[in-house]
Formats: sequence, structure tokens, C-alpha cells
Amino acid sequence: MPATFGSPQLLAALAAALLVALLMGRAGARALTRRGMGTVLLFAAASLGFWLVDGPLGRPGTWHGLAAAFWWLALIQMLLRLLDAVVWERHLARRSGRAFPRLLVDVFNVAVLVVVALLALDHYFPGQLKTVLVTSTIASAAIGLALQDVLRGVVAGLVLQAESPFSLGDWVQISGHEGRVEQLNWRTATLRTRENNLVVIGNDKITGEDIVNFSRPDPRHAQDVFVGLGYECPPEQVKAVLLAAAGEVEGVVADPAPRAFTMSYDDFSIGYRLRYWITDPEAAPRIRDRIMSRFWYGLRRAGMAIPFPIRDVNLRAVPPDADERRRDAEREDIAAVLRPLALLAPLSDDQIDVLAAGARRQVHAPGEILLREGAPGDSLLVISRGRLGVAVGGPDGRVVPVTERGPGEIVGEMSLLTGEPRTATVSALAETETIDVGKHLFAQVLLADPAIAEGLSVILVRRVLEQKARVSEAGSNPEAAASEHGLRRELQGRIRRFFGMAEG
Repeated sequence: MPATFGSPQLLAALAAALLVALLMGRAGARALTRRGMGTVLLFAAASLGFWLVDGPLGRPGTWHGLAAAFWWLALIQMLLRLLDAVVWERHLARRSGRAFPRLLVDVFNVAVLVVVALLALDHYFPGQLKTVLVTSTIASAAIGLALQDVLRGVVAGLVLQAESPFSLGDWVQISGHEGRVEQLNWRTATLRTRENNLVVIGNDKITGEDIVNFSRPDPRHAQDVFVGLGYECPPEQVKAVLLAAAGEVEGVVADPAPRAFTMSYDDFSIGYRLRYWITDPEAAPRIRDRIMSRFWYGLRRAGMAIPFPIRDVNLRAVPPDADERRRDAEREDIAAVLRPLALLAPLSDDQIDVLAAGARRQVHAPGEILLREGAPGDSLLVISRGRLGVAVGGPDGRVVPVTERGPGEIVGEMSLLTGEPRTATVSALAETETIDVGKHLFAQVLLADPAIAEGLSVILVRRVLEQKARVSEAGSNPEAAASEHGLRRELQGRIRRFFGMAEG
């Protein structure tokens, strides 16, 4: 250790401080750099003080020893800050993707400073080390008795750092609180909950609690949904609806795939469990909401309902033909939606009634996929309310939105009349009600009146040509008129073949 501190040593110390400041600035650790700048200034002040005591002021003896010891402590503290910025924060933390435990760094820094302080004391004040150690032992005992709770938290923090049941950024559940680990320090751990609240939990309390870490050993973890359906509902159909509800919700992973189980036979229902896997615990309530909502829509389309115990008894007279009246009213409502459609213009009112009698109303949740590009299909959908988005697969594999359809418009007519695979993916942009008209209904009409096929082919040709014109953005195609006749004959033949009609 230096015995004197002249101008050359002062200039060297200030140059070293400047170099350390530049290194910490290049490390890019902003929080550490801000703290490090204070340490650099402290070292510069200690160097200036040592120079004044050793030079102009000429204070030998005790003042010289104190200034030298303080200079060494300031130097070591500055180097420790540099170690924080360059090694712990930059290299270890950034390369591993996780913040290095702050508590371990602080323990290391304190241990180094204590050792340096004892060495400086023994060097500059010979014979005083033993006295200081005895005095510090007595003081430590008194402080330990006064700060038992604080020390218990510090020791618990060291145990947590050593065992590492969780790290910064993990999503955990501790003491009934669930959130992401934001901070670990000497006495406490801080969680940020879904409600964006900070929950501070003492380390001594954490060591006595069960800890659930959702981020380890694998970010995938299971979620369960329990529902009850009536005894009249076939279990396999219920499980199929459950799996369909979870299969297309964003946030549900494909591997492991969702699974459905029949769990129990209860008083009013059969109990089912749906298990699915997610990787973002913070989004669990949102994902559960989407699954439960789609499950309800799927049950309604399948004609199933969730039962509930009835406590009130209401008596009312029901006319014998109530069901028939309800079916007639439903048929008239559907027919009123179908009649204005341009595609069905060749059909008479009686033929429209045939379609309306067998058509089904379906309600779809927002985001639900109704038709998938490339899938087989033999029905068309008429939108009675809501909106549908139409998208096609691009050359790079991405899904490209094409258009939107609203009430009174049709999707899927080409697959219905010709049996072609679906040419686009159609999904609900909002809660949407559709009328599903299947091939078997059109077969009744076409087989009874084959001449309708020609009228349908004319309308299909017009829609195909219009779509080609929109895609090419040409407005009109000079070859369209020449090809219209051939395209109409081709579509008419495909309609006849699909429905098993004689060529003509």
C-alpha cells in the first residue's frame, strides 16, 4: 500500500477513475452505471483528500492512515461497481437471459469490503485489529438481538438464493399471491400480479410456504375446465365440442394436445373435464374466457345445453300445436332471408320453402373459423347477422385477408353446388348468426326441377368472373365474354354430376 500520495499518484488515480467511468458507460447497464458514477466521484474525492492530507496539508499519523484506508475502500468499491456493470450485468445476465441474483452480488461486495477494511486497519493502525474485532463481536451480538427479524429475513434470502426455487421473471404463486417475480433483495421478494399490483413478501415467510413455479421446469403447464352436461347428451359429442372449443384458441399449445374426460355422474348432470396447456400464465383468465365462450356456442349449435336444478314450478297451458307453430315461424323467418338472395333467384317460393324447412340456424363466437381453405364442403352459409372475414393462403404460407361479408351475403356456394374444396378460410369477426343450407336440400329441388341447374350456373359464372376482375384489378376482361359460355357449360355439367343428375 502506498506510503505517500503525490501529484503523479493523484493524476494516475483520476485517470483510472475516468477509464472506469468509460468502461461502465460502454457496458450499457444503465442502473449500475448511474450508481457507478457516484462511486467514481467518491474515489476521485478520496484521491484528492489523500493528496491534500499527504501533501499540502501535511497531516501525518492518524489522519494519513484514515485517508489512505478510505482511499483503498473507495478504490475497491469502484472496482466492484465496474465488476457489476461488465461481468454480472453484461456478460452473465445477458448471455443467460436472466438477471443475476442481486443478493449474491451484494453479499460478495460486502465481504470484499470487510476484508479490505480489516487489512487496511491492520496495516495503517498496527495492534488495533484485535481490539476492533472484540468490540465488533460485542456490538454484533447486541445488534443481532435487536434485529432478529431483519436478520432472519436476510438469512432466508441467502437460503432462497442458494436453493433458487424461482428466479427473476418467473411466474409463481406464493402465500396465495400469483404473479411475476420482479425483484429479489436482502429481505423481500416482489411480485407483479395480473392486476399490475406489486406484492412484497418477506423472505422468512417465503421459506415457510409452498411455492408453485409455473415457469419451471417447462413453461407449458396444464389448465382445467370443469362443466356438467345433461344425461341426454352423448359423452363423445360433448367431448368433441370441448376439444373443438380449445383447439383454435390463441394461446393454447398444440403439444400436448387438449384432452377431454368424463369425470363423474352427478345429481343433475354428467361432469366433464377439459385439460389444455398454455405457456403464458398471465393470460390464463383470458384464454379460459375464450374457451368457455366458444364452448357455449358449440353446445348451442349441437343442440345441447348445460342443465341446472329447477326450484320454481310454473304452470302454463301449452297449445297442442305449439311445436308446429314454432317450426312454421322459424321456416318463414329463414325463407324471408333466403328469398332476396341473387343466387336463389331461379327458385320459386315453394322451392325456397323446401330449403327453409331443412336449413339450420347457427351462432358462432368471434374469431371462430367456419370454413377452412382446402377442406371439403357441401353447404353454403347465409349471414343473417354479424360479419365474416374471408382470407386465402398466400404464396409464402401467410393468410391474406381478402374481403368481409355481412348480413344478406353468402359464402361457400361453389362447394355446395359443385363439390369443390373450400377456396378460402372464413372466420367470424363478431358474434355471427348464419343459416346453413346443405347439399341434401338442394338435391331435393334440383332433382325435382333439373332446369334450375342452368339458371344457377349462369349466376355462378357471373360471380366467378366478377371475382376474377376484382383480383386482377382490371375492372373487365376482354376474354370474359368469349369464355363465359364455356364456363357456364362447365359449371352446369359439374352441378349435374355432383347431384347425380342426367347430362343434358
